[in-house]
Amino acid sequence: MMGPSPEQLEIQQWAREFAKREIAPRALLLDKDPESPEREALLRAGAKAGVLGASLPEFLGGAGHDPLTGALVTEELAAECSGCAVLFGANMLGLLPVLLSGNLGAIERFVRPITQSWETDAPKLAALAATEPDAGSDFIQGHPRGRMRTRVEKKDGGYVINGRKVFISNGSLASLVTVFATHDPNAPIRESTSCFAVPAGTPGFSVGQVFDKMGQRAAPAVELVFDDVVVPDENRLGNEGGGFALNRLIMSVTRTPIAALSLGIARSAYEKALAYARGRVQGGGPIAGHQAVEIMLADMAIRVEAARGLVWRAASAIAAGKPSLELSSMAKTFASDSAVANSLDAIQILGGYGYMHEYGVEKLLRDAKLTQIYEGTNQINRFEIMEAIAATSA
Repeated sequence: MMGPSPEQLEIQQWAREFAKREIAPRALLLDKDPESPEREALLRAGAKAGVLGASLPEFLGGAGHDPLTGALVTEELAAECSGCAVLFGANMLGLLPVLLSGNLGAIERFVRPITQSWETDAPKLAALAATEPDAGSDFIQGHPRGRMRTRVEKKDGGYVINGRKVFISNGSLASLVTVFATHDPNAPIRESTSCFAVPAGTPGFSVGQVFDKMGQRAAPAVELVFDDVVVPDENRLGNEGGGFALNRLIMSVTRTPIAALSLGIARSAYEKALAYARGRVQGGGPIAGHQAVEIMLADMAIRVEAARGLVWRAASAIAAGKPSLELSSMAKTFASDSAVANSLDAIQILGGYGYMHEYGVEKLLRDAKLTQIYEGTNQINRFEIMEAIAATSA
């Protein structure tokens, strides 16, 4: 596997400068008050700078960043605030079902208006709605007795959707939601699920509860309610009954950005701990020279480098047109576990200061924990890794 090219490293530096200029000054504020007007200001800055659509094809108004470049950018954004990185990244997640459907008509109708809005002072966003109160990981694994309850029924010229989704990133900000629903709650999820594009403002579609999250608070997580929502046939994304296969493809692509986001948190924790340890004098010298602290810092550095290697491998596989759910799951699992471990160690090294909100280290731990949960819990990711290994060794 080759590392980033000089051009990719230049883009990484561009992302780092954007993050330090636009994200860093807002990180603690948006953690405390996610509804602050600074959130809209950050979205406008991201749209103007090209961060919001960095991974979209150029013909749609994006920068056309390949997956490895996208991973480098995500790491830089998350190193300053992973919640702000999700604020940008969840938009791409919401658009992916449209893009991966291969339907050029749908792309023009649903993606183009969003990207065109980024040239204005009111940038639009998309969100993906899959998680439900009871279904959870059943949908991710395609469990034959899955409990997906958001239901879609065929109607003349279209479909009717009923149900609700939870923990939907950017759901309250999105002008377009891509939602997965089942044609038959009693049928296997692998065969009975489809995906649909639902514009905000569609009758019967509404935002329910806005959840008060532990971390990554800059990006809202909400409940979405579908009450006899009618959409036309052309709003179906992909084949009828092909929703599970589409979701699996999405997972093989999106777990790598989550791994890159986790890497950003892990790196930030390490850098903050190292800087503090070099400046903190105890027992006649900097604590960075104390053996117990040295061992912790070494382990933190190892986790960062190992996570980066997995992220780059997974991103390179996607760039080569060979997305691997196994490799993406490995990267996501290891990087998110590393983010939590490094955040805990950073708090320990900073001591009482690490526990204080103003130093931003306890925020890293709260942010990191979510990376072990979304895009499939790390337990589910490990199951899927072993399923892939078993399939290739059979």
